[in-house]
Amino acid sequence: MNPPFLDTWINRTMGLPSSSPTARLEAFERRQLEALNHTITHARDHSRFYREALAGIADVPLQDLKDMAGLPFTRPADIRENPKAFVALSQGEISRIVTLNTSGTTAAPKRIFFTDEDLGRVVDFFTAVLTDIMNPGETGLIFLPGETRASAGDLIRTAMEAAQARAMVPGIIRDFSPAADLVTATRPSLIIGMPVQILALCEYMKSTGTLPDIAHVILTADHVPASLVKRVESLLGATVLNHYGMTETGFGGAIQCPASKSLHLRHPDLFFEIIDPAGNSLPPGQWGEIVITTLNRKGMPLIRYRTGDVSRIPDIPCACGSPFPRLDRVRNRQGVKDDTAGCHGLAMADLDDLLFSLPGVVDFTACIDTKTDAGQAIPTLDIGLMGLEPLTQRIHIDPGTSPGLTAALESGRLRMGKITVRAFDFSNTYVTKRQIRYNSHGLTGPINTQAQPTTKVERSV
Repeated sequence: MNPPFLDTWINRTMGLPSSSPTARLEAFERRQLEALNHTITHARDHSRFYREALAGIADVPLQDLKDMAGLPFTRPADIRENPKAFVALSQGEISRIVTLNTSGTTAAPKRIFFTDEDLGRVVDFFTAVLTDIMNPGETGLIFLPGETRASAGDLIRTAMEAAQARAMVPGIIRDFSPAADLVTATRPSLIIGMPVQILALCEYMKSTGTLPDIAHVILTADHVPASLVKRVESLLGATVLNHYGMTETGFGGAIQCPASKSLHLRHPDLFFEIIDPAGNSLPPGQWGEIVITTLNRKGMPLIRYRTGDVSRIPDIPCACGSPFPRLDRVRNRQGVKDDTAGCHGLAMADLDDLLFSLPGVVDFTACIDTKTDAGQAIPTLDIGLMGLEPLTQRIHIDPGTSPGLTAALESGRLRMGKITVRAFDFSNTYVTKRQIRYNSHGLTGPINTQAQPTTKVERSV
């Protein structure tokens, strides 16, 4: 019988006893508390931002994990305004700086700093993941950027080689044919890539009759809709795993367990909390915003960083037998001040499951445009659907299958506009997360306008 997913790595890395699950869980909480106190001390002593932010906090060291609720939050805007204030070492000890531009806004970019030791811990996490799902000698294809040292693809390549598997990093898919030829030639047991790109590749290989059987697919770097997962699983016969992470977490954050839909956390390096909109900590089982604190991060520690992402910590054990906390599927991002589409109560994830369930659709664009009608400015949602071939059939969308879209329409905050269709291509290479565009002048490209639905339209069968 295989050990619970990632538990061997967690036990080894955190020095947990090989005894009963209860004893291991107690030791696990002690180790996390020790790591939190070390992080807080390191940040307060060496980071200018936290020296000021934590100046009035008297109850350190913490006596209990629940005491984290007394510490202030770190927000994305804090990093954008002065990223160097977070650095807790000299510039000479920083080996990698990642600049994150916020698509669709004029906000300053975030910059995240790492030491070699920080990056080594990322590789250690991915090595543990790959060791659990790959056999020595198998091949993995990594369709992520990998040319730059310590990029996501490069770190996963190093981890895959450490897991004694053969790693190939073709990079972001820009053309179907060479990507499909590589899959056919190498017969990988694992493919890693961005959700839309992998779905499009699968649909292309289906159209050419070259679909292989693949054991595992890891989807990452964007929201992973359940409807998209079902299509990839059906096309490849694979187990599709969702990876949740961001540069702020050190790339790796959490990975879906093959035995369940929940995500196992990178516990040795991250502490997770769930909070309500008012900032209060929530118990297991309740949905709220994900808040992370880095553990053992030397270059740029983050304390109670608000991600804007929504999930919960399940209150039942994982099917694999692991006793440690996990995340449920990560749901749509909360509206935040620099997400202009969020003011209408709509996020890209609200549209994902609805639109990826439509036959032939492999991607879409969404634009909220303020149009004037009878002297009133009414936010209008235009949707552009893309498929491998132009979608000439009439496509109907039922907003009722998307609670977020339904709420925005029924409240009057938003109305439906045009649905347009065109052929999919790789002109968008998905170097940033897919987002709703705001106040643009409509969709571009060779389009075929099919309908101007009201808030109630029929769904095709």
